[in-house]
Amino acid sequence: MKASMYGILAAILVCGISCQSNKKIDARIAAHPKTFCNPLNLSYRFMKIPEGAGIREAADPVVVPFHGKYWLFASKSSGYWYSSDFNTWEYVFIPDSVLPIEDYAPGLFVHEDFLYYVGSTRGEAMLYRSAHPESGEWEEVKRIGANWDPAFYVEGDSLYLYYGSSPSDPIQGQCFNIHTLEAQGEPIACLNSDTKAHGWERPGEKNELERRPYIEGAWMTEHDGKYYLQYAAPGTEWDTYADGAYVSVHPLGPFTYLPNSPVAYKPTGFIGGAGHGCLFQVGKAYWKAATNAISVRHMFERRVSFYPAGFDADGFPYTDTAWGDYPQYLPGTAEAGERPAWMLLSRNKPVTVSSALADYPATYLMDEKIRTAWVAQGNQDEWVIIDLENESDIAAIQVNYDEYGATGQGQQPGLYQSYVLYASHDGETWYVIADKQNKRTDMPHDYIEFETPFAARYIKWENKKYTVSGNVSLRELRIFGHGRGKQPASPPDFTITAHPSDACRATLAWEPSEGAEGYMIRAGIAPDKLYHTFQVTDSTHFELTGLNAGVTYYFMIDAYNANGITPGVEIKKLK
Repeated sequence: MKASMYGILAAILVCGISCQSNKKIDARIAAHPKTFCNPLNLSYRFMKIPEGAGIREAADPVVVPFHGKYWLFASKSSGYWYSSDFNTWEYVFIPDSVLPIEDYAPGLFVHEDFLYYVGSTRGEAMLYRSAHPESGEWEEVKRIGANWDPAFYVEGDSLYLYYGSSPSDPIQGQCFNIHTLEAQGEPIACLNSDTKAHGWERPGEKNELERRPYIEGAWMTEHDGKYYLQYAAPGTEWDTYADGAYVSVHPLGPFTYLPNSPVAYKPTGFIGGAGHGCLFQVGKAYWKAATNAISVRHMFERRVSFYPAGFDADGFPYTDTAWGDYPQYLPGTAEAGERPAWMLLSRNKPVTVSSALADYPATYLMDEKIRTAWVAQGNQDEWVIIDLENESDIAAIQVNYDEYGATGQGQQPGLYQSYVLYASHDGETWYVIADKQNKRTDMPHDYIEFETPFAARYIKWENKKYTVSGNVSLRELRIFGHGRGKQPASPPDFTITAHPSDACRATLAWEPSEGAEGYMIRAGIAPDKLYHTFQVTDSTHFELTGLNAGVTYYFMIDAYNANGITPGVEIKKLK
């Protein structure tokens, strides 16, 4: 009787698996996506300098609401973008004869139905304005002492200018009459670096270098009657690139350092760095636009990302970069500031490819590192097949292209990447899930959200046309959704050890959690302010190198895998 019952159950199980593997996969791309995935999918321009040929960059983003749209300016982009929904970005090419658009760190503000622009210069710079920036028409206004990395804040009849980019000079502020643009006093020194007390300001990928950092990228935000002056350190080429903040009751200070600095910080994950950007609002919600580091072929190889941000009940600013390069809801949507419960399904999964150059293997597609890439031997009939090892529910896919072999400079017409994505239950019968073979746009970080998650085990990317170079290359093919297994059994128990001679460093160590693929460390200056996050894989210890001396820190660790997150339950204090 029992044997007969087991046989029936086994037959049902086999039938279920067989039926699942034969079921047609019907996947549809969302017509009106609600999510996006960092870095932003923009047509990043190639550098114009001789040593930067074939290398994309964009940095120092400023987002400004104007005429019902959001305008995104970034360094070295030969133009700017605008959007009404944060999903589709329209690009406006600007020749140098119209605007000094190739200057670094654009400064912008809105006044009396005009959008104003100035770029970084040493000394005076021309201020421009436009009533219709979508047309690309700008006019000269007046020369002002904008200096390097200018940022503006408008309050009543006053226009406040903040500037500075130096390893020695401070960030400075100055007030102007917004109508006459005449200075209303001398520049005032607002803040400077303090690497003895602020570990995160120390240069280096692990804040290990002893030289002074560049202090730059000022940005002012008023919130509840207080003025928050933000600034970037220690250098754009490192994942430790971040923004700190000082606060005052007046736009020109005096300023007091905020102990939860850096207030925008992302030293780990698929793409690191969260420095030199801006805070902007969509409705009542705050967002942080920030600079990410790649910096493989050139130190200024960079991208732009958006992260949810805000101020807590005690007036401390924060930026939520936990899972910051996973899908999250678009600004302006009902769920903005949150993210869907989709996990990364593809990390370190088996992958086969049509061909590969010796130093750029297929495994680089799955290592969750934007600084590595798979490079094919050509750019024609190339393909990638990923085995997720188990049936999973797939909700979104991000296709991150590399630029191996590219030689173009500036904004290149005619560049595009076209491809087709397939899914399969068994690796033999394939179904088209995204047909982009007719795509003729340059989108190096293409992101696809599906209307509803679909079940599959295998994903195939097939190249159709690649005009960037003679070798198609991908940094990462990232698949998001839900696994069908169990979450980690429990969060890890951990210990914290202070550095014996450096108050800005400490080490966390923990026992592995059963079933965990990685861990998310949460740190902060109070149990309810764990705003700093560090994503750790392939290790059960982590050295914190960017703490503030004299500040008490609290920690918690979550465990995660492709099936979900098991939140930490114990918060420990660094003694």
